[in-house]
Amino acid sequence: MQDTDPAATMYSVARYRKVGFAVLCVILAVVAIVLILPFWHAIAWGVALSILVNPIHKRLSKRMNAQLAAGITTTLTLLFIVIPLLLIGLAVFGEINHVRDQLSSQAAGPGHGFSVSQTIEDANAAVQPFLKNIGFKDFDLRKIIDQGSANLMGSAPGIATGVVRGLLTFIFALLLVFFVLRDGDRLRPPAIDLLPLPPEKSAQILDTVYDTVHATFYGIVLVALMQGTILGVTFWALGLPAPLVWGMATVVLCTIPFAGAPIVWGPACLLLVAQGDWIRAIILAIIGMGVIGLVDNIFRPIIIGSRVNLHPIAVFFAIFGGIVSMGPVGILVGPVLLSVILGAIQVLREMAAVHVEVPR
Repeated sequence: MQDTDPAATMYSVARYRKVGFAVLCVILAVVAIVLILPFWHAIAWGVALSILVNPIHKRLSKRMNAQLAAGITTTLTLLFIVIPLLLIGLAVFGEINHVRDQLSSQAAGPGHGFSVSQTIEDANAAVQPFLKNIGFKDFDLRKIIDQGSANLMGSAPGIATGVVRGLLTFIFALLLVFFVLRDGDRLRPPAIDLLPLPPEKSAQILDTVYDTVHATFYGIVLVALMQGTILGVTFWALGLPAPLVWGMATVVLCTIPFAGAPIVWGPACLLLVAQGDWIRAIILAIIGMGVIGLVDNIFRPIIIGSRVNLHPIAVFFAIFGGIVSMGPVGILVGPVLLSVILGAIQVLREMAAVHVEVPR
């Protein structure tokens, strides 16, 4: 019988353990991804918000312990998001009631209340001749509204589910904000160690993520302020009611992906058309589509790109690609992924340059 080589046996056992450990790591990684996947939107929002409010937390940490500072900062984050939305929502609701009362006194006869049906008919009668001239002969606003209402009622359970999911995402994101702020100093070294790069390069990439989140936030806020200002001034110049309220509402809506200024100026245009005021309706539509839309598509990539040294067209595709593929959170994740990818490419180029022999 041939004797077994102890060294070969030990090598086989060591190799088996390495392969087994690698397979176990892959399985654990897959399980971790499956567990995290339902909460990745909350994680992305939580990390982004914690980066944005981190300067406030740092200032508070100089005067109190980390846990109390994280709690106060998280509470301020909640108030910063909820209170403006609540105030603007109340103002918009009050203004809608005011407009409704005006329509009731102007469009309805004595003894009659405001008729939504009659307003739709008036708008339909005003729009149809113009649309027939440009080829839309079968346009019927009432049918469109009825079909939209039926679709909305049919999708009510899905909307309710989405609202609940959004609230849970918001709650989980705030919880994550608290723990990231409280334990951020302890989490940074392990995060750097986990990245398969030299420590200084890993720290550089994390700094790039930090700068990109801040740049994206500033770009979103500045562009929203520009859009709200333009629409508010337009409402004032056209003599439309409550230009300040609707301008503020536009600022808030323009910070929300898939929302934006059309939610404000679109119904205003329809209301002007229903009243037969075509000139102001056309002016408002031109400014809404031509000026305000142009501000969003041009200035946001320029503002973000200038702060993180990225080309505006690259930022443009990163933002819209992120929104399309990931939903609202993509407006932040898209530019961050772009910065990380470009940073990784730069590291690979530097590593490749080191191994290239310089000819003598």
